[in-house]
Formats: sequence, C-alpha cells, structure tokens
Amino acid sequence: MTQKVRLAIIGAGAVSDFHHVPGIQYHPQAELVAVCDPNEVLLAQRQKDWGPTKQTTNYEEIAADPEIDAVIIATPNFTHKPIALACIAAGKHVMCEKPLGLNFAESAEMYRAAKEKSVRHMTAFTYRFAPSMRYLQHLLRTGALGQPRHFRSQRFLDLPETSWSWRQIKKLAGAGDLFDMTIHRIDFAQNLLGPITEVCGAVAQFAKRDTTADGQPCPPSEVDDWSALIGRFENGAVGVWEGSTLMKGHHNNGVGFEWAEINGSEGSAVYQLVEPNSILIGKHGGSMEKQVVPPEFLKPASSLRDPSEGLPSTVFRYDLVYEFVSAIVEQRDAVPGFDDGACAQAVADAVLDSYEQKKWMTIDAKM
Repeated sequence: MTQKVRLAIIGAGAVSDFHHVPGIQYHPQAELVAVCDPNEVLLAQRQKDWGPTKQTTNYEEIAADPEIDAVIIATPNFTHKPIALACIAAGKHVMCEKPLGLNFAESAEMYRAAKEKSVRHMTAFTYRFAPSMRYLQHLLRTGALGQPRHFRSQRFLDLPETSWSWRQIKKLAGAGDLFDMTIHRIDFAQNLLGPITEVCGAVAQFAKRDTTADGQPCPPSEVDDWSALIGRFENGAVGVWEGSTLMKGHHNNGVGFEWAEINGSEGSAVYQLVEPNSILIGKHGGSMEKQVVPPEFLKPASSLRDPSEGLPSTVFRYDLVYEFVSAIVEQRDAVPGFDDGACAQAVADAVLDSYEQKKWMTIDAKM
C-alpha cells in the first residue's frame, strides 16, 4: 500500500492533541482529513491547531464518509462501543482509547465485530511503547532475568480533588482510577508475563469531587480514586498493582510517579515513566544499576521520529499512531488489538467483582 491512510479523529480533546495528532505527523503515509466533536467551539479551534480538515459534530458522518480509511476514537468511555461499531460496520479501521468498553462484554463485542469485518483494530495502551518497556520485554524474551516470578506496579498521580465531569459518573465511565490508569498496568503486565488467571482486588474513594474547578457544586463522584489487586499469572508468577490519583507530592510536572518491576530467578528490572529511556537492572548479590536503553528500542525502526527530541515521557506516545497506520499499510494485525483491550477489561471487571464479593475471582476472557 503506497497511498495515504486517511484518518479521522473522533474526540478533539486533550488526549488527541497530546498523543494522536503529533503521531499522525510522524508517519509519512498518515494524513488527518477529518475531525469530529460535539463541541463546535473546540472544532473551530482545532482547525487552527491542527490545520484545515473536514469537521462535523456527528460521528455517523465520519462512519459514512468514503474518503476516510481509519478512525481514532478519543471520546468518553460510554461512547466507545457505539462509535466503534458504526465505523467498523462501514469498513473503517479503528483505534480506540482505553478502557475499550464499559465492561468485558462490550469490549469483546467490539473485538468480534472488527474481526468479522476484517478491519485493523487497536487499543490505545500507550505505555507498551515506552523505550524501557520495549527493552524490558526483550530482556524477558531472551531469558536475561531468568524465570519471571513477580511483577509489581505503582502508578501515582497528584491530581486536583475537584470534579472529573463524566469520568466520575459510573454509568458513563465504568470505574475511576481502575479503568483510567490501572488498566494500562494490567495490560502491559499481561504483555510481559502472559495471561492473568486469578485476582483479588479492592477499590476506594477518598475525594468527594462535589465541586467544579471554579467552585460550583456538582453531584459527587460515584467511582474509585484508588485501586489495588493481587494476581496470579498462568506461568506461575504473581503480581501486585496499586494506583491512585490522590498521592500528594507525586506531581512531577504532571508526569506523576510510575514504577513497574519484574523479579526473575536470575535478576530484576524496573521501568520508570519519569525516565523511560533508561532502565534499572540488578542481578543476584548485586544492586540495581541504571542502564541506558539501547538505541534500537527507542522507537520503531522505520519511524521518522528523532528519539533525542522532545520530553522522553511524552514522545514515545506518538508511536501509538505509528503502529496503527503501519498495520494498515502492511495489512497485518495492530498490536495491542481489541483482543488485548478486552483481556485487560476482563481483569479489571474481576477486581470490582472481587471487592464486591470479598473473594478471589477466576478470569474468564473467552471472546
């Protein structure tokens, strides 16, 4: 395929501006041709920010447009399924933000629809593309850490305790931190170590979020702002996850704090979001030492992006769109796909079930 992949963005908010539009600019065969958002003022602003494109407030017009090949969905969680299904039915390739659906059943339905229509599908699990995460996967696959035994993840943010808008309404968001942040860590843990088979988990809410940023009263939050789980992997390893948006002092210029560690029979390695171009590695009897990630793991081999330019904790996110467009051009599956999104959703759902039922849950991710 040599022609341009004509892309539409549905949802013109901060995520698209921060991740997806720059990613389009780095792929020589990607072209942004249309933008959809219900906010007409924002649409007008994006014409200035992103350049002139078709614009509409109706996603069905995007689905029906024969001059659009693929869509990127960056809208509120409860809209993912109807938008994706409409675009898939029209034969368009789809990348969708996480969580893929409001629950596993929705996510699995989206996966089956994409598979039956033979379109490329991708879940926007950003952190798989961090250079140190790519390198950590290489270390595991080559046996450098021995047999993996243990995974540990912490993701802390220091966010304001004011309203999250739709994100704090359960029927619109599904859950809070669990679906917004911890689900990323569930995904890359399964990518590194294989399927999670059992979990026990808990969620909690500490911030009422009953006022807006400008001090106006609003309905209080219905979702979690802290989540945690213990899990067992199919390969025998165990894992511990914790995430929260309320960890004071972990702002770090908006990046927050993240630590993901693999402990194996021969050694341990750590990914950190604040330093994604380096990795900590330690062997038996020694101490963790920082190593620079080898150049071949800093970006996709054929990408035009210069990994020395920009903020390291930001620029790897552009590789999401690079993978999506490359999969379309090369007529192969995009990674991570909707199947990966659904599998992570199954684990997150089980965390909520575990907390409600106060017991371990077996994961059922059959699609």
